[in-house]
Amino acid sequence: MGNPLHVLAELYLIGLMLPPLLFGLTGAGTRVVAQETSAPCIDPSKLAHSIVSISWYFKNARREGGRDIVGERATAWFYTSPRLLVTAAHFANELPAQDWQEAQLLQAATEGEPDLAAQVQVRVAARGRIADHPSSAKGRSGLEEDLAILELRDPFPNAQVLEIEPEPPAKDALVFVVGYPGGRMHAAKGIVRQLDQPADIFGGLALLEVQESNRLLFNAGASGAPVLDCRQARVIAVLNGLLTGPALPFLPPENSVIPTPWGSPTNTAVPVSTLSALTQRIQ
Repeated sequence: MGNPLHVLAELYLIGLMLPPLLFGLTGAGTRVVAQETSAPCIDPSKLAHSIVSISWYFKNARREGGRDIVGERATAWFYTSPRLLVTAAHFANELPAQDWQEAQLLQAATEGEPDLAAQVQVRVAARGRIADHPSSAKGRSGLEEDLAILELRDPFPNAQVLEIEPEPPAKDALVFVVGYPGGRMHAAKGIVRQLDQPADIFGGLALLEVQESNRLLFNAGASGAPVLDCRQARVIAVLNGLLTGPALPFLPPENSVIPTPWGSPTNTAVPVSTLSALTQRIQ
């Protein structure tokens, strides 16, 4: 099978793409320097044993967009036990609730390439419901339950669970995100944002702006990443989507994803209060 990291590089890196925000692209210049000189509010190495990249493979490759898709990958974190992981429900849609599915967990001690790989058996303990279409009449996105709790057959060695803060994230709160986009560990500060005018497609979700020059940092593979309050280092939300600006048709396909402008959200997240109800559904 070869080096696991090389195999994982061929995976379809799942990261739920939500409808683009229609903002103008202005004012990115001096803000970049100011943000990159600020120190992180949480040492990401202290979270290394709490967060993993999780991948599972299809029985047969699937052809999509001219590529062979062999599996899916996301980010997950330990919740209440070394046997329970939280991730995004859209990643776990095809994972079984009864039978065990082989999966791979990757973990890095610091930002960068993972230095620990483990084959595990996993199944869905509880999964939130995702609506096919948002309910604009109720102001709901249909993604407000985009969370899943996964059970490992055996406890993961040296796992450290994360504490949660059930109160919804406040506007302008400073947060810290650690995830595995592309299978590599990345960490960044962020700010909880709100839209000037309510948008029904985001109803029930938290919006945050990643404070990095790479506004597409938490893209494919980052779904399920914990969003932590900088004050108490507790999880307040779970990353589940990337927001983009309007596409520019004259750009080549590899550069066709346009980031949102400075001062606007870059990602969506599910408030961690949803976990309370989900925990009651554990089988």
